[in-house]
Order: sequence, then structure tokens, then C-alpha cells
Amino acid sequence: MIHSPVVLGILLAGLVLLLMKQRWLKWAPVPFWCYFLPMLAATAGLIPHESSLYLFGSKQLLPVCLILLLIETDLPALRKLSGSAIGVMLAGCVGTMAGGLISFWIYRRWLPDGSWAAIGALTGSWTGGSANMLAVKEALNMPDSLLGPLVIVDAAVAYSWMALLIYSAKWETTWGKIVRRGEDERASEGLSGHGPRVVASGSEGLPIVQSRSLGGTSGPAISSPSGDFILLIGLSIALSISAQKIAQRLPILGNGFSATTWTILLVTALGLMLSATPLRKQAGTRTAAAAQFLLYLLLTTIGARADLASVFQTPVFLAVGLTWIVIHGLILFSAGRFLFRAPLGLVAAASQANIGGTVSAPMVGAAFSPAMATIGLLMAILGNLLGTYLGVCTALIARKFAG
Repeated sequence: MIHSPVVLGILLAGLVLLLMKQRWLKWAPVPFWCYFLPMLAATAGLIPHESSLYLFGSKQLLPVCLILLLIETDLPALRKLSGSAIGVMLAGCVGTMAGGLISFWIYRRWLPDGSWAAIGALTGSWTGGSANMLAVKEALNMPDSLLGPLVIVDAAVAYSWMALLIYSAKWETTWGKIVRRGEDERASEGLSGHGPRVVASGSEGLPIVQSRSLGGTSGPAISSPSGDFILLIGLSIALSISAQKIAQRLPILGNGFSATTWTILLVTALGLMLSATPLRKQAGTRTAAAAQFLLYLLLTTIGARADLASVFQTPVFLAVGLTWIVIHGLILFSAGRFLFRAPLGLVAAASQANIGGTVSAPMVGAAFSPAMATIGLLMAILGNLLGTYLGVCTALIARKFAG
């Protein structure tokens, strides 16, 4: 068994680099393998379940990763969303939170202890992305054993739901007649012209660099100079340390709102603040790659702490996930039909922006019209910004249900 934190760190970093380049594992998302393979290795006794490296990852890597992910968010681009698009997206968030809370209430007697935090973590993923899920997990000190079932449910339910949303494009005309919207309105809803360049992280965990062409890619963005990259890394580390020190001075609000919670919320706010400064334009593909690498490395350290036995908790979590997604769909599609009278493409893209992320939301939108691809991307970015906060709020409410 490998006990040296240095050797273990090199091994896990090498695994991440290998997974980022391999194509033969693409039938499941990379974050799944980053969690699952170290879990198998730890269960087999090849690597330890406990190491100072794992604690370092949770306490130090995650805040830096969140800042690097958020600093490249193009906030001005969100102004291009129409009121209807924002309303439908927020309705999707409400549906996600309500689905999580109702599902937890139904199945709470069969769920393991601490599952209220797991509901918050999956809410973070299903309103934002993988980074939001990990942020909520660490903020609420969720047991590592619960992350395995969440990763499986996240992948299985989210990808199945995506297939249904794409298939629903065949009913677009029927839906349009029901809500009495014209073809021109459906095609032009929410955004016109060219889409902005944005970099964000979806539930798939991948920072995505979108081109300036509508709904497509035209090659990678220009990398930032080495000096700018080092500056951003150093600034992120400094802000992370500062946030942790400030968090130690803030009040502890019950068992679910600790200094770690404050740290996650503070670095999220700091990352968003930096994205509104000229520093955002200095970030490039190196910054995105660094954030992606840290996110995946963090997942490997969490996976190594888990045990394969935790996977056997998946059946009840699958029931939670299926009930959850049905409630989300009912609320969102009802709001799209009766409240916003929105086109089906907008509703489907908003749903995938919640449950999926910046990778898959444009794909679902493009199944309806090219314009919807960019709208789906922007709605997914909005979800990234809200995911951590909504996840923590949902978890604290679920904790009340758990008594």
C-alpha cells in the first residue's frame, strides 16, 4: 500500500491526466471515473482510505478551484437573456429544489444518516455543476460514503433525462399550438445575434470555451501569457487563504453552517466579483485547464476515501433521483406552459441547464433551433452562479425535515 502523500499525489495526478486524454472511457463522464477508480483502488488495499493529502484537497484545493472556475464567467453575457428565459430557468431551479425536498421527505426513513446534506449536494449539481456539488459537500461536511451513490444517480438520471428532452423536440409544433406562440417568436426567443465567449463549468465538470459563432466552436481560445496565468493562480491562492481566515471569525450557525460553509460561500462570491474585473480577460485556456485539473484531482481524493460498499446504497438513491426528476419536470413544464407561455425548446434547454450543464444544455437547445444553443449555454452559466447557494439552502431545509 502507498502511504507517502507525495507519491500518492503524483499517482492520482497522473491518473487525472490519463483520464483527461483517454477516449475509451467516454461512455461514462470523466468525473465518474475520477471518483470510481480511486474508490476501487482503496477498497482493494492499493491506496489508503485516509491520508493528509485528502484533507489538503478538501480544505485547500477546492477554494482555489472554485475561484479559477468562476473568474472566467462572462456576467455581462447574461444580460442577453430575455425575461422569459430567466423566468423559465429560475422555475427550473425551484423545481429542482422542490423535487429534492419532496423526494427526501418521501424516502427519508430509508436513507442513511446525513442524507439531508446529500440532497443539498445533488441540488448543487442539478442547478449548477460538479464543482457546485463538491462545494456543497465540503461546506456541509457531508459523509464521503454518500458521494458514491450521488455520482451514480447524477450520471444515470441526468443522461436519461437529457435523452427524453432531445426526443421531446418532435412535439415542438404541438406544444407551440397549445401555448399559442408563433414560429417567429419561438425562433427568436431570448437572444439574437452572435453568442458571447464564455468559460464555465457544467455538471460534467468540464470548463467549456465557447466560440463567438452562434452555438458552435471555431477552435480554442488564445491562451493567456504565462505571467497572467501565474498572477491568477497566485491571486486565487491568496484569496482562498484570506477567505478561510475570515470564515474563522464568522459565527457558527448550527451544525450545518460551519467555518467551512462560510469559506465556500466567500470564495464563490470572490470568484464572481473577480469575473466583473479586467482580470477575466486575462484568463485563458491555461486557467480553465488548471481549474479542470484541480476539480478532477479533488474528485480522486474524495473517491479514495470512499468504500465500494457505499455503492449498494444506490437503489434507494435511484428512487430519490427518479422521483426528484419527475417533480422537477412537472413544475418546470407547468410554469413554461401556464406562467411564461414559453416555447418547448426554451423549456427543455432550461431543464438541461439545471440537470445537465454548460456542455449538454446547448446540445438540447440545438435540437430545437440553432439560436437555442446559445440560450441554453447562458442559462447553464446562470445555474453555475446559483448552484452552491441553492444547494446549501436546500440542505438546511432538508435537515429540518430530518429532525
